[in-house]
Amino acid sequence: MNQLSFPAIFLLLLTFFSAFSQHNKAENLVPNPSFEEFSDTPSGWFYSGKDFSRVSLYWTSPTAASPDIYCPKVNIPSSWKAAGFGNVHSYAGKAHAGITVYGCNKGKPHCREYIQVQLDEPLVPGQVYGFSCMLAHLQKSVIVKNLGLWFSEDEIDEMTTDPLLEKPMLTLDRFLPSDGYWYRWSGQFKAEETLSYLLIGNFSKDEDSEVKIPARSDLKFGYYYVDDVRLFKIPPIITPPPPPSPFKNFVPKPGEIVTLGNIYFEHDRTDFMPRALIQLSDLLNFLKQYPTMQIEVIGHTDNVGTEEYNQNLSIRRSAAVVTWLKSKGIKANRMKSSGFGATQPVGSNYSSAGRSLNRRVEIKVISL
Repeated sequence: MNQLSFPAIFLLLLTFFSAFSQHNKAENLVPNPSFEEFSDTPSGWFYSGKDFSRVSLYWTSPTAASPDIYCPKVNIPSSWKAAGFGNVHSYAGKAHAGITVYGCNKGKPHCREYIQVQLDEPLVPGQVYGFSCMLAHLQKSVIVKNLGLWFSEDEIDEMTTDPLLEKPMLTLDRFLPSDGYWYRWSGQFKAEETLSYLLIGNFSKDEDSEVKIPARSDLKFGYYYVDDVRLFKIPPIITPPPPPSPFKNFVPKPGEIVTLGNIYFEHDRTDFMPRALIQLSDLLNFLKQYPTMQIEVIGHTDNVGTEEYNQNLSIRRSAAVVTWLKSKGIKANRMKSSGFGATQPVGSNYSSAGRSLNRRVEIKVISL
């Protein structure tokens, strides 16, 4: 076999480290990629998808199944500790997530868990993306090869614990060792659609999943820890067109209403998601364009939760929009806020897409 010369070896190393450097410098489109930030104080174990969605900033559970967050403040029940849960230290920082990815046919409750996050910007059709995350296998659980990466246009919020049967954009291409260490899962793909939400999990049925039983296994389900999730553009970079403004063709008249469907809030909260600033900025510019105009900000929700809770949430969210506008210099006497909860749906509350339409903010012109 021919031996490489020193200059050739140096060139190969230079190419490797250059690619590695570009990977680490590329802008990550995943907010809170290592699960270090929290919406609420983590403490107890997670028994439903709402627990995970409530605690982890920007990340949600797309189903009723219960992904887990691990950090020093989380107390793991002794029965789960005995099975090995929590034995892996975080790869980056002090927190990481965990999901069950196999075990429906073995009677495991919440046998499919997924984690979901809204990207900082939607996928651009034709753009090549790189993806990577760190995975560690729960020792003694089933080793599963079918972990996948899937994207959705709308936020998924199914009220079931059943598997999401979708065709992933990327799938794990190997069985990871079951030794409690972190391993990088990475790949590339070209976007074909404008999609906004990234989901990680097993999108196959148990019988369609490739599995291995590790030595001394006494668990009938598969479980993986997840950390350091990254999605980034690979040059050449395609610049996406600016998102259309809802005010572009809107002619303000007293009583007229314009809908802002892309003012995104944290799960069950009044905190804005990063992408909400696009339409908030559009609204701010609109109010500056008509400096004497008075408006009413109206909040709406889907029907998940009690009638009283949704009514209160819609009022608090519309008030949050007014508060943000005041912080940008819009006078308080030009605005008022109200909310109708889930009483005025514009889509079906029986589907994720319909519920997404119903979670909206409307701007009603009071006077010019």
